[in-house]
Amino acid sequence: MTMPSSAGLTRSGPGFLGALLGIVFAFFGIVLMVGALLLGLVVAAGALLWSVLRGRKPGPVRFEWRRGTARTWRPASGRPPSDEVVDIEVREIADDGAKPPRG
Repeated sequence: MTMPSSAGLTRSGPGFLGALLGIVFAFFGIVLMVGALLLGLVVAAGALLWSVLRGRKPGPVRFEWRRGTARTWRPASGRPPSDEVVDIEVREIADDGAKPPRG
């Protein structure tokens, strides 16, 4: 199967050009990853140094995953739920459209 000439560089394909592009993209990916890691380390070290210079000991960092907090139903805040029971009388309603007797 051959690639159409309009595909261009959207697909690296086999051969020397494809291997060269793969190596170049892998190199830039590694450089980007190492740069992001170093940036994170510099920011963390700067925050630690800033807190020590200000005389405040940095607190421990705790990550907690809260599962399902957005999906669960929460009762409305404002007033507490009512504890009283309401007793009602049930009446049948006819299907023919006639009004049920009152009384």
